Formats: sequence, C-alpha cells, structure tokens
Amino acid sequence: MTKSAENRIESGEKLRRRIIMEIWNALRQAEITGIEFEGPEIAVYVKKPEYILQHENIISEIAKNLRKRIVVRTDSKARKPKEATVKYLMEIIPKEAGVSPSDIEFDEVLGEVKILAHHPEKITDNQRKFSNMILATTGWRAHIIKKPPLMSTTLASVLRHYLSKSSERRKALMSIGERIFREVRIGTRYIRIIGLGSFGEVGRSAILVDTGESKILLDAGASPTGFGPDAFPYFSAPEFKIEDLDAVVITHAHLDHIGMLPFLFKYGYRGPVYMTEPTRDIAILVLKDYIELARREGRDPPYTLKDLETMLTYTITVPYNMVTDVAPDTKLTFSNAGHILGSAVAHLHIGQGLYNILYTGDIKYYKIKGDTGTRLLPPATYQFHRVETLIIESTYGATETQSRGEAEEDLIKLINEIYQKRGKILIPVMAVGRGQEILAVLNRARKEGRIPDIPVYVDGMIYEVTAIYTAYIDHLSRAIRNAIEEGENPFLSENIIYVNDQARRQEALNSTEPAIILATSGMMQGGPIIEYFKAFAEDPRNALAFVSYQAPGTLGRRLMEGEREITFEENGMLRTIKTRMKIVRIEGFTGHATKSELLLYLKHLKPKPRNIILNHGESAALVSLAHSIKQKWSKLGFKGAPEIIIPENLESIRVYPRNTRMHTMIQY
Repeated sequence: MTKSAENRIESGEKLRRRIIMEIWNALRQAEITGIEFEGPEIAVYVKKPEYILQHENIISEIAKNLRKRIVVRTDSKARKPKEATVKYLMEIIPKEAGVSPSDIEFDEVLGEVKILAHHPEKITDNQRKFSNMILATTGWRAHIIKKPPLMSTTLASVLRHYLSKSSERRKALMSIGERIFREVRIGTRYIRIIGLGSFGEVGRSAILVDTGESKILLDAGASPTGFGPDAFPYFSAPEFKIEDLDAVVITHAHLDHIGMLPFLFKYGYRGPVYMTEPTRDIAILVLKDYIELARREGRDPPYTLKDLETMLTYTITVPYNMVTDVAPDTKLTFSNAGHILGSAVAHLHIGQGLYNILYTGDIKYYKIKGDTGTRLLPPATYQFHRVETLIIESTYGATETQSRGEAEEDLIKLINEIYQKRGKILIPVMAVGRGQEILAVLNRARKEGRIPDIPVYVDGMIYEVTAIYTAYIDHLSRAIRNAIEEGENPFLSENIIYVNDQARRQEALNSTEPAIILATSGMMQGGPIIEYFKAFAEDPRNALAFVSYQAPGTLGRRLMEGEREITFEENGMLRTIKTRMKIVRIEGFTGHATKSELLLYLKHLKPKPRNIILNHGESAALVSLAHSIKQKWSKLGFKGAPEIIIPENLESIRVYPRNTRMHTMIQY
C-alpha cells in the first residue's frame, strides 16, 4: 500500500471517529452499544430506546449538525424475543384490524417489525405514538402496513432474501458506509457527463457522472430490441471502470433502465445501488423474466440469478424527497417522475452546493386541472432548490399525441366496434405501468356502462406487477388510492380474468365469444402476446390495439408501419401469418411526456437550468425538441437562452467548469 493510500484511509477513519465522538457525547445516557456506518445511514444501537423517545430533538440536532442521516436502533440483546413480541402485539392489536401472527414479520438487521393489517385504521389513529410504545416495550420499531388486496410472491421473496442474508446484508451496508463516510480526497475539480447509452437513441440508458472525486452511474439498461453487444451499454468505454464506481442510481424498473444492472455485479461491482422501494420489487420481477426469456430463446443470459441476488443485497431503497449521501461529495434526492410506480427524477447535489444535476429518467407530466383521463400516478415533480444542468428524456420530442381523454374514447369506440363483430381485441402491454393503466380504464368504462360486460383476460407478468401496485397505494393518484381504500379496486372485478396457467390461456384462445386480451410483451418481442397474435391475426373481425411506444426493429413497430406477412419458426418449420385483423395505434396512453408536455414541464420547472442535455430519443425527436426550446425559451420562462446539448453515445460533456455564455452564443 502506498503512503498516499494510507493517508486516505487514516483521514477516512479520522472523519468517522469525529462523527462517533459527537454522537457518543450527546447520547451516552441511552447506553450506546455501537455506532455503525450502514450504507448512507449512521446506525446508533442503544440499550435504552425510551431515552431516545424522550429526547428525539437531540437526534434531529445531531443529524442537522453532521448533515447525515441518523437512525437509532435497539441493541439486538435488548430486544424481546420474536415469540414474546408476537404475543404482545396480538394482545394489543384489536381483532377487527385483521392481523394474524403470520402477518407479523421481523427484520433483524434493521430491528424492525412489520405488521400487515387489513384495516390499519382500526389499530390506532396515531401510528407514531403506537410505534414508540412498541419500541419502548419490546425494543422493535414497528411499521403498520396495509395488507394489499393482491398478494405478491415477489414481495415475499424479497423479504425472505433479506431474512436469510441478514449477515451478508449488514456486511454490505458497513462496506458501503466506509466508502461514503470518507474524507474528500481531491475535491470536485470538474464534472463530466459521459453517455454510455440512451444518447441519440431510445434504450440501454446508462449515464456516467464523473466529478473527479467520485463516479456515479445513472441507470444501467438494455435495449428493448434484443440481446447482444449492441443492446448493452458501452461498459468498455475508457472512462468506465467497475472498480472506480462509487454508486449506481436507478430511476425506474423498465428493462431499458435496469436490464444490465446485475451484469455489473457479475463482474465484481460491490457498491450501492439506490432506487425507490417499488422500483426494487418490480426490478426483481422484470430481471428474472429477462433471464428466463433469454433461456427460452436458446441464448445465454448476460448474468444469472446469483448475480441478481447479490445485486439485491447491495440495493438501498430511498423514499421520495429524502436527501441521501451516495458519495463523499454527492447527495441524491428522488422525486416522483409520474412514469410508472416508483419511477423517480434523480437530483444530484455535488460538491457541497457547487453544482446540481437533474436527471429525469422517463417522465410523465400533464395538467391536473381539466384532465379527464384515468390517471394512476400524479404528474412529475418540477420544483427543486437548484438545477444547473438538466438531462431530460425526449422519447416523444417530435410527437404530439391526442389527449388522454381522447385516447380512452378511441379505445372504448374500438371495443364496441369489435364487440358488434363478435371479435376479440388484443392489446399488447408492458407488464409495468401500461397494463395497470388499461385495466383501470376498462374497469371505469364498464362501471359507467360505456363498454359491454365482456371478459378481460390478463396474461403475462401483469398480475404480479399489479399486486405490487396495490402494495404501494400511497404512490398512486388520489382518485385511485381512494377507490382502493373504499373497496373499489380498479384491478379487480368479476370480468377480469388473470391467466395463471395454460388451461386459462387455452380458454382465452378457444373462446368463441367476444373478449379483450391484455398480454405481454408490449413491443411483441416475445411473451404470451405472440401466441395470441398467431391465433387471432388472420381473422378480420379481430383487432390489435397498440397503446405504447414501439421501438424500431420490434415486431410491434413492423406491424404498426404496415408489414402484414409475419414469419415465425415453429418446431423447426417456418410459418407465415397473413395479418387481416384491424391494427390501430392509440398513442394517448403513453407513459412518456409528449412534446407539448415536455415543453410544459420546462415552463414549470423551477429553477431554470443553464444547460439542457437531451437524451432517450430518436434523432428526429431530439432535433425537433431542441429546435422548439431554442425558439420558445423566453416563453418557457428562461431569462436567458439555455444551452441545448444533443450528445451521442461515448461523448463526454464537461458541464463544470463550463463557459455557458460562450457555448450558448456559438449555438444561437
């Protein structure tokens, strides 16, 4: 080890020692048994949690002084045994809350007990007071969670993983803590943004932020068009080295943003991955399916389930609007992106106020007032403290679609038309987001009598994702949340049939009655949608309705652009399908902001950025959006013309220091 490396270790230990002493002096009366740096949090273990409850203001003051997240946990030896805690909880929880012993789950790493209740409101009207009482009595910090109406096997598997890997999980968190809570080595001398994917294209999102002091990867996606080198980010770029990576930040759980995340762990990455809790759960489901799809197609997947489990061990969930340290010089804040459940806009605060980057990932933005659509999520957050550079998606940068209300009307009209013909409507949907939105639209239309009461078959991963949606109703729009709480679940009704085995699929395929079929994948690149397409494509009474973006090269895009003879390989033989079914494109359901919505977002965005980097769009969309911003910057509320940058993959943009005025003058 070199002398400089030894000095860096000593300086890191010095920083941690200073933090420990400050906490120790303030909380020694709580009988501290340990202070650990667990990921972005400083965990204080105490024997007397009742002292902490009586002096919560001290914790807040320490956290404010240190500018760090502090969590207090009871020492494991001071906690009541699980059996005794369950007995105590069952004695104090009212029966009408609908809690059984099997609904009580323990997390030994965090010292938490989760209580799943059918009716949480029957337990207490003051959850914090109730939780504090349990903490003082048992040593376990309680969280009351509403039991979702649909049970998810994914949520259960995530919990089992954390319970079975608790010691590995804690070691991982402590290792991450050492990396975060080290003193700054050289400081933030520059800030560069390097496109490893999604620059000049839609798919394989991966953006490296290099501050000189740290390196942070924003998303790690795969192309939706398939497998192979061209579908993966440029991890071979000279600026990217896994051993130098400080953190990975994931904005949401679509494959083009998470598809290559376990690949990093396959090749040795052992650092933190930050995402929201719903994103974690959906990501596990999507990545497992990605592995299985590769195997079904006779390909070797780029990683294994073991790599996925390792990734889960190092995953740290962060709620919206919580500031979190991810590197010695960088703090992260997630805000709602409005795209799918758990999707986030990522705000990076670099160098103690030196520079701020806002990365939208994929966003949906719309005017709430006057909107007639069935919305699952609120629109993207647009107010921040500081933004110098904005990286914004441009998927629909050249496209103006119909309104959401008009899209719903078109779908309802199509359903009634095909119903009169006694045909079937096939709707390819992404399991995450679009599947749930279409279910909500169909359920509302049926209740209002605008469509007939016909079977809706739901095939693929949609059920499991929908179950995850119902587990996080606090993330949903107010209307949908209220409906679920009042027992009017838009994802459950007598005519919705979840296809969970081959018998149900055959029922849908062989039925002679009109039906609506929602199936994955949304771009028709595999999944059960292909089986339904083969069965229904040659009957002109049927219809195929595209309600989401179709990437170039996908079967969905080919059909949408007019190709009608589709050849498949079946049992070593070629079969050509002559498509006679009606093909309709309904774009108003998109989970991406349209061109006018992107401009509206820029208009409302506060504060205004100096630089705007356009990504996640085809060339025409990028150029069109850039042109519109250049023409309308004053109407969008900018006091001066922002610099618009459209980089290609492997380009490096130095955003700090940057002579923005000079670049803008050259540009305009």
